[in-house]
Amino acid sequence: MTIMPKPLRRLCIALTIGVLATVVMTIYPLMAVDRGNKAKITSIYRGEYGWFNARDFAFGLEWSGLSLMTTTLSTPLYDGELPSWSEPPPPPYPKEAQFRLGALASGWPCRTIAFRWTEWNEASRPKKSFPAIAEYDDQDTSISYAAEDVLAKTRSGGPHETTVLLGGVIANVVIYAAVVIGPVGLLMRFARYSAGKSGSKTSTSK
Repeated sequence: MTIMPKPLRRLCIALTIGVLATVVMTIYPLMAVDRGNKAKITSIYRGEYGWFNARDFAFGLEWSGLSLMTTTLSTPLYDGELPSWSEPPPPPYPKEAQFRLGALASGWPCRTIAFRWTEWNEASRPKKSFPAIAEYDDQDTSISYAAEDVLAKTRSGGPHETTVLLGGVIANVVIYAAVVIGPVGLLMRFARYSAGKSGSKTSTSK
């Protein structure tokens, strides 16, 4: 039976802990959020279309709400930054007023999963208050409502899309594994060394 080398065994343990920590720190922010930090509202432009954008943050969470402007631009323009997970899809868009998108990303220190909601007004569709219209979204509640809808589906029946942010997952696993191998590993070795010295002194004094 081949015995795994100690450094490789330590690496496997660190990566396993890194994966578990990444999962925990993806779910925990969704459960812990109370309110946001008051959304900052700006305007962004993608081609002929302008959007009102509300951005808010809480520990391990990031919210982006978009509302489509009712008029289009005569000259296409690309202006305003958005995280890749909250970029609006390409046109065409529904012609009804208040076409809006909401996106929530969770994970710490890097975002590891993103959820998206899409809503618009239409006579045959029930009107929903979530996501909020972005230009009025400054009450710091959308981020907590979004987390609630992800966990319990009480606001709009849950997100319409879910995307795993692979880059963030890999980064977090590596970060947590490095903490286990580095500072935590050093502390454990120091503790074993100190315990060994203490035991040695005790045995020689008898």
